[in-house]
Amino acid sequence: MIDAKRIVVAATLLLPTILTCISGAQDIAIKGGRILTISRGMVEGGTVLVKGGKIEAVGDDVIIPSEVRVIDAKDKYVMPGLIDIQSRLFVIDRELNEDGRIVPELSILDAIDPYIKEYREVLASGVTAVHAAPGSLGLIGGRSAVLKVNGGEILKPNVAVKAAIGVSNGSESSSLRRLEDYASIREALLAAKLYMQRKAKASRELVEYRKKKVEYDKLEEGKKDPKKKPKRPSRFRESPSQEVLAKVLSGQVPLLIEAHRTTDIMNALRLADEFGLSLILGKCTEGYLVAEEIAKRKAPVIVGPVSTSFVDMPRLEYRRHNLRNAGILAGSGVKVALGVAGRDGASSKFVTLAAAMAVANGMDESAALRAITLTPAEILGVEDRIGSLEAGKDADVVILSGPPLETRSSVEMVLIDGKVVYERKASQ
Repeated sequence: MIDAKRIVVAATLLLPTILTCISGAQDIAIKGGRILTISRGMVEGGTVLVKGGKIEAVGDDVIIPSEVRVIDAKDKYVMPGLIDIQSRLFVIDRELNEDGRIVPELSILDAIDPYIKEYREVLASGVTAVHAAPGSLGLIGGRSAVLKVNGGEILKPNVAVKAAIGVSNGSESSSLRRLEDYASIREALLAAKLYMQRKAKASRELVEYRKKKVEYDKLEEGKKDPKKKPKRPSRFRESPSQEVLAKVLSGQVPLLIEAHRTTDIMNALRLADEFGLSLILGKCTEGYLVAEEIAKRKAPVIVGPVSTSFVDMPRLEYRRHNLRNAGILAGSGVKVALGVAGRDGASSKFVTLAAAMAVANGMDESAALRAITLTPAEILGVEDRIGSLEAGKDADVVILSGPPLETRSSVEMVLIDGKVVYERKASQ
């Protein structure tokens, strides 16, 4: 019920934006470009047909209806909208949970400002969706969400529960503190497991009571013994916090654990092993040192920042930062998504720069492009909507003057849900 209320309130706040986007959608054919589908390779001189805000068809033999607007993309590159999987866009900093508490019931949607102006410059860089999560200093800080960059439209709430192990407060940290983080999260999960057992027991008792009551009510009045009348069990009191963690334990919602150092990464993996969690590793600064262990667990990793120039320094967890981290992890068979993890929301505009830096330091170029499009969509559970150019998906499309990771390439046009939300002027 709490989730539904939050979603209704947020949707009400964003309704004007959402309606504007729907009403502005056009039927469009983007023709003649080099289409990077991401999921099915490149289509030379192909067409992307957009109808009703969705991709109708992609290919080199698409029939273009006479009534649609045709955009000439000859000598240009066409690709799906970019995703910054580690963004602070739309997030009000003072609303982040940074006090070290365990509050999984909180939602990042309660800290969203859909009218923040920086989203326009992020749009102009080709980013059409962002993943926003609670801060780094909360042990279990709450739930994350995926937002479109057309004014903060909610694509998916309750994506993952964000936790953190061993994140320093400035230049202060200790091995004991990091171990306490791990132990506190483990205790919270154990308590949630016990809660689930008590709830299941209460449910069984209620079913048994109802069964006995039906049998008792069928007896003739003279044969009913008041002493044998079934007693209704005590009402089970649900806990919002435990309910969220129960979904984590049952695998319905992933646990996103930010962990930088090898000991913290290994502790996150131990939690996944012990509780059978659907784990996502965030930041994973020293992941390159334990890449095989991560690959063995098939845990996806959100690498970021690729460069420490994106964050405020100094931070103890970045002392062993390595620009080759993403390439080593991907080369070891780990599913890798790249995020900017910048100091503010506007930093999301550097997502292609992050990918280019990863390529310059050993990551395969196609893997890097996938790491800012389809791979984050898969990790976040929205691959049916965004991340690649395929029929049936949202028409979130970017047209560029050249290859996406070339510094000289510029974004010419951006579409979200079939609506042109950015178009580069000739003077720019």
